[in-house]
Amino acid sequence: MITARTAWLLADYKRWANQRLFDSLAALPAGEVSKARDSVFKNMIGTLNHVYVVDCIWQAHLEGRGHGFKTSHDLLHADLLDLRQAQKEIDAWYCSWSARQSDTSLNASIEFNFVSGESGSMSAGAMLMHVVNHASYHRGWVVQMYFEIPAMPPVTDMPVYLRESRPAVLHTLSHPVVTSATVVPFSNATSVLPNRYR
Repeated sequence: MITARTAWLLADYKRWANQRLFDSLAALPAGEVSKARDSVFKNMIGTLNHVYVVDCIWQAHLEGRGHGFKTSHDLLHADLLDLRQAQKEIDAWYCSWSARQSDTSLNASIEFNFVSGESGSMSAGAMLMHVVNHASYHRGWVVQMYFEIPAMPPVTDMPVYLRESRPAVLHTLSHPVVTSATVVPFSNATSVLPNRYR
């Protein structure tokens, strides 16, 4: 289903995308990350706490232990800097875990219990893919909230990651491109978004 090389790439992409998002969030005007929004998790920080909690839950599944969560909606870190550090640490764990896997270990089935108490079984590789996909999905929720500020969200597309972090993979760049995380105000989303987003 998934190779060891792909697993490491996905985990590293998740780390990079989260770091880029947190860099951008830190540059937003004061109060924006905790400002009430029309969202399931109430605001940006609540949405990102959900991502972190789910990461913790699936880390526990991969380690074959319990996690103690009764819901994935817990607000563990109300402060952006605290959440950023916690997310950085768990992202590093996923990168380290992925680097230790083989094609065989990634295809091994793991039994676990969902937060609801229902039992489940997935391969380790499928669990990793779920965690990466889940984080990408909810980063999208946070990006949508940028338009309410209004501010330009960071671009966290896989091709940008590959260009900046893995140029050898694309065989197009000899040096990574380094860009600073800046918040760009705008009057409306469609006037500033690249054509691929219109």
